[in-house]
This record gives sequence, C-alpha cells and structure tokens, in this order.
Amino acid sequence: MLKNITDSQSAGIKLIKPDVTKKFYQIASENDIFATIDLIHGQGSLARIEVPSGSFTIKRQGFFAPYVTLRKENDNQDVANIFIDIYGRSFLNVEGTSCSFKPLALWKNHWGWVNDKNKSIVKFMLTSSGLVRGDLEFSKDFFYLQNLELLAALGAYLLLQLEDEVCTNSSSKSL
Repeated sequence: MLKNITDSQSAGIKLIKPDVTKKFYQIASENDIFATIDLIHGQGSLARIEVPSGSFTIKRQGFFAPYVTLRKENDNQDVANIFIDIYGRSFLNVEGTSCSFKPLALWKNHWGWVNDKNKSIVKFMLTSSGLVRGDLEFSKDFFYLQNLELLAALGAYLLLQLEDEVCTNSSSKSL
C-alpha cells in the first residue's frame, strides 16, 4: 500500500529502480513506498503513475511545442498538462497548485519543482549508484500541498524522459 509522504517518519526518500530488467521505478524510503512509475514498453513515452490518491497515465506529446498530459487511469480527460519550454523548464498547474520543474544546479545534477517565488518544493539529487537513481528532498514548508507524491512522480517521469532522450541522441551520433 502506498503511503503519503507527510504521514511518513522516514528520512532518505529515493528514486529506486528495483529491477534492472524493467522500466519500473519507485519513490520510496527504507520501509515505505510513496509512488510508482511504470514506463510502458513499446508505447513511446506512455507511463502509468500510481500514488496514494489514485492511478494516472502520463504521456509526452508534441515536437515544436512539447507538453505532457496527465490523466486519471481509464479516463480520457486531462487532469493537468505540463508545458515544456525551449530551455527545458516545465510548467504545471494541477488542482490549484502552480509550479515549474527546472534544473537547480549549473551542472543539471539537481532538478526540482519550485513555486512562483522560486522556493523549492521537491528537489531531485541525481545519482547512478546501482538501483538508486536519485535522492529526493521535500520542503516541509509545502507539506500542506495535497499532491506531493504526484509532484515527485511527475518529476521522476520528466527526468527519465530526459535521460532517455540524451541516451538516444548520444547513441545515434556514435553510429
């Protein structure tokens, strides 16, 4: 059963890939799982996200004006859209929460969701040590937000899509 981040006593929340043979990820601590991201094989950028409030599908679309759609699973109506600008920043408005996802460090090894005053809500510190893909840090100032787990899963999805693009581009140049 998935837990709410605000209900957990755990520190050290991580983005984990439990099985190297699958494109399945968890946002978890040692004892608790808060969200899952399942990149659906053979379906392009389609993924299934599960958080305590429910299950969603997410898909990146568009080329010159890319965006990501978020839908409740088994529903054809968008819950939210994430718009991606030319600099790689993403803008989201879901259930009254407006924020953007962007690099937080010069070397792009730290990314995060920030509010309109540029205060960090969720910070991703990328790593590549075994099954751990990164550490997540949640600002306690934003624990009142209803969808922290969803924001974390969406950020992980965006980073996984970015990683996939970089790998695809680098492998096509080496051919």
